[in-house]
Amino acid sequence: MVKHLILKERLDSAAASELRGDIAAAEGGDVTLDASGVVFLGGLCLELLMCARQVWDAAGHGFAIQSPSDAFVENLSRFGLTPGAFSPGGAA
Repeated sequence: MVKHLILKERLDSAAASELRGDIAAAEGGDVTLDASGVVFLGGLCLELLMCARQVWDAAGHGFAIQSPSDAFVENLSRFGLTPGAFSPGGAA
């Protein structure tokens, strides 16, 4: 069964603890994260997402970002990334 998480609008340092808890609760199976409403992605939450993708990859589970908003994609580009960073193997 795939777990679906809807990412918060602002993924800043204040949102990091809740994001970490949401991700931890989804561990053990495939997960998709809906990024359609994201207007800001900060470095700490990006780090959490990238680490989670690595954990899911190592466990052999699916980890995907769905429907990334334009702002999510723009924020990724500030860090030199594309949504492909969340695909298996993490191609930027």
